[in-house]
Amino acid sequence: MKSRQQSLWLLMVLICLAVFASVAFGQPSRALIAGTPRTDSLNLTSVTQIYTFDAAGPETIAISTVNALGVPLIVTVSDASAQLVAQAVDTGVSGELVLSNVALPAAGTYYITVLKAGNSSSAVDVEFTIVVDVLTDGTEVAVESTELPEATTAPESTTAANGTTDTTLQPVTQVLTTSGVQVKLDWNTTDDLDLEVRDPVGGSLYWRTPQVASGGTLSPNINQGCAVATTPASETASWPPGGVNTGSYEVIVYFQQSCNNNTAAPFTLTITVDGNVLGPIEATLNPGEIYVVGFSIEADGSASLNNDGGVVQSGILPASAGELLAAARPIAVNDVIVGAITNDLPYQVFSFEAASDILYGIDVAAISGSLDTYLALIDGSGSIDRENDDLAVGITNSGLSNVLLPNAGTYYLVVSRYAKTIGATEGEFQIALTAADIDLPDTFTESITPGSLQVLLVWNTNADLQLLVRDPAGDAVYDDSPSIPSGGELLAFGNVNCTQSEGAPYSYIVWPLTVAPRAGSYEVEVWYQNDCDDLTPVTFNLYVLKDGQTIYTATGQPLEGERFLTSFSIAVDGSATPGPGGIIRGLEDINFQPEVATAPEIVPNVPVTGTITLDNRFDVFVFNGTALDVVNIAMNNTSGTLDPSLILVGPTGVALASNDDAVSGENINSLIANFTLPADGQYIIIATHYGGPYGGTTGTYQLTLSQLN
Repeated sequence: MKSRQQSLWLLMVLICLAVFASVAFGQPSRALIAGTPRTDSLNLTSVTQIYTFDAAGPETIAISTVNALGVPLIVTVSDASAQLVAQAVDTGVSGELVLSNVALPAAGTYYITVLKAGNSSSAVDVEFTIVVDVLTDGTEVAVESTELPEATTAPESTTAANGTTDTTLQPVTQVLTTSGVQVKLDWNTTDDLDLEVRDPVGGSLYWRTPQVASGGTLSPNINQGCAVATTPASETASWPPGGVNTGSYEVIVYFQQSCNNNTAAPFTLTITVDGNVLGPIEATLNPGEIYVVGFSIEADGSASLNNDGGVVQSGILPASAGELLAAARPIAVNDVIVGAITNDLPYQVFSFEAASDILYGIDVAAISGSLDTYLALIDGSGSIDRENDDLAVGITNSGLSNVLLPNAGTYYLVVSRYAKTIGATEGEFQIALTAADIDLPDTFTESITPGSLQVLLVWNTNADLQLLVRDPAGDAVYDDSPSIPSGGELLAFGNVNCTQSEGAPYSYIVWPLTVAPRAGSYEVEVWYQNDCDDLTPVTFNLYVLKDGQTIYTATGQPLEGERFLTSFSIAVDGSATPGPGGIIRGLEDINFQPEVATAPEIVPNVPVTGTITLDNRFDVFVFNGTALDVVNIAMNNTSGTLDPSLILVGPTGVALASNDDAVSGENINSLIANFTLPADGQYIIIATHYGGPYGGTTGTYQLTLSQLN
C-alpha cells in the first residue's frame, strides 16, 4: 500500500527504488557483465532482483533468463531516470525467457529487474540464471510469446455508479502557491500513529520515504515502536511554496502500535492548501485500524475534500451487487484491457465465462498516475470468491493466481483501488486474463460434489501427495481415515500409494451441505510422501471453500518429504478466517528472538503452564545450563486439540534438538529426552504446536525441565 507501480506486469516502484539506490546498486556486486551468466534466487523475502548494466554507447542487447522449476518470470529494462525501455513476460510458463533486441539509446547505466509473474507463487526459492549479450553484429535473438500481448482500450466514456460520465483522467499540472501544502496529524496519546500522504504522480510520503520527487517532505516519526512516549504528538507532510501538483492526494493514518493499554486513539487531520484549511477532520482509530481520506487540488488552485473518509474495511465491495453486475463488460482469455480508476469512477467491472476444470490467472497493473489497484473475483450473486490488494509487501499491483472455480458459469472481476470509494489514488490500469488447462479427468466434476466445507488439492505429477484436514475436535480425515464424526469425508485421493491417476491427480475432502462445520480451528496439511519414480518438480494448488466461497488458496512447490501446512478458523456465526501457510521448516519459521530478553526462566523440576492459541502460537522460556549436563524437556497437552512441539536452542542461537511426538503414532506430546548440553550458557526452549506459525491446534500445556545429573 505504500507506493505504486508505473508499468504493466511489473512493479515500477522497485525500479524507482533501484534508481534511488543507484550508488549501492552501482557496485560490481550488482553489475551484469556481457556474456557472463549470473545465478540468483527469488523468494518470499527477495521478491525481486535488480541489476545494473553499463552501456558503452548506443547498442542493442539481449537478456536471457532460465529457471529449472519452470516458474514464469518478468524481465524489465529501465534507464537511469526510471523510464521503461523494454519488458517481457514468460507467458508460455516455460521457465525460459528472452528479452531480445533491446535498443539502449545512449551510453550510461541501465537497470535490469527480474521478478515472478503476477499469477505465480512458490513455497520454495526460485533459482534462476541471467545473462546479457551485446548484439554487435545486428543478430536477432528468436523468442516465442515473450512480449506482452497488445492491450485493447476501454471505451472512451464510461458511466459511473452515480450516473455521471468519466471520459479521461485529468492531466497532472502544477499550480503556483504562496504557502504550499500541509497535512498535519495531531493526537493526544502516547500511541504509535503514522501518517502517509500519496501525491498524484505516485510519490508516497511515509516514515520510510520522508522525501518524494514532487517536493514533499515528512516530519520525524513520533512514538515509533513505543520507544519514546510523546504527548501531545504530531506529524506533518508538507510541500513548499511554489508549484505544487494538481490532482488527487490520499491521506492515510495508521494505528501501528498501542502504547496505551490498547485503547482507542482520537486524532485530528488538518489539511491546508495555499492557506485554505480543509476540515479539520476528527476521527478515532482502534489499534491496527487504518483511516483514509482524499483531497484534490484543481488547476485554478482551489481545493476540496474528495469524500468524508473513513476506516478501511476488508471484504467489502465498492458498490452493490446490482450496480457492479450492471456495469460489467466482457473480457476473454488472453485479453489485455486498459481502463481507468478516478474519484468519479472508483471501479470497473469485467465478466467472463468460466469452466470448472481450468486454472485462471488475473493480473491488474497500474500504468499511470498514483493508482494502487484492488481486484475482487465475484460470482453472480455478488459474493466475493477471492480478492487481492497487493501482490506482496511493497508490490501494490493486484492479481489472483491458479484460480479454480467451484462451478462453471459467469464470474465478474471488480477492479478498484485501495480503500475503494474512500480512497484517492487515480490512474490507468491494464487487466489481463489468462487460463491453463490442467488435464483433469472426466470424473473430476462428479467427485467435486458441493459441500458446506470443501478442501481440494490438485497437482501435476505422478507423485503421491497426501491431503489431511484436522477438525476442531482434533479428528483428522485423510486416506487412512476417510471419514470422521464431524462429517468430513475423503471422496478422492489421487495417486495414493503411487497408483497413477487418469489425468491430473487430485484429492478432495468435503463436509456435506446438510452438515454445518463446527466452530473452531481447522488444520490442512499437504505431505509430499513419495515421488513415485516421477522426478518432475511438483506444483500443487490448494483450495478451501466455505459455503461455496473460496476462503483460502495456495500454490506450493514442495520437495519430497516436505509438508505444507495452513489453518483456518470458523466463528460461531459461521464466518471463516484463513491463517498463514507454508512449508514447515522448524526454527527458521519462528521469530522468537524478540521475546528472549523478557522470557521467563524455567526452574528444573518445577512445571510451568501455558496456552497456545491462533494469536499466541509459541512461548519462549530460558534456563542456564552447564556443559555435559543431561536434561529432559517434556511438553504435555492438558486441554484442547493442542499437538505440542518443542525446540531447544543453544547459546549460539542454533537449534540443538526438537521433537513433535514423544512416540510417533501413539503419543502426540513432545519430549526431548536425555540430551547432553554441549556448552555453558543460556538455553532457550520454544514451546509451540505442530507446524509452528502455520499450525491450527490449540489448547493448554504443562512444560517441565528436569536435569539428570
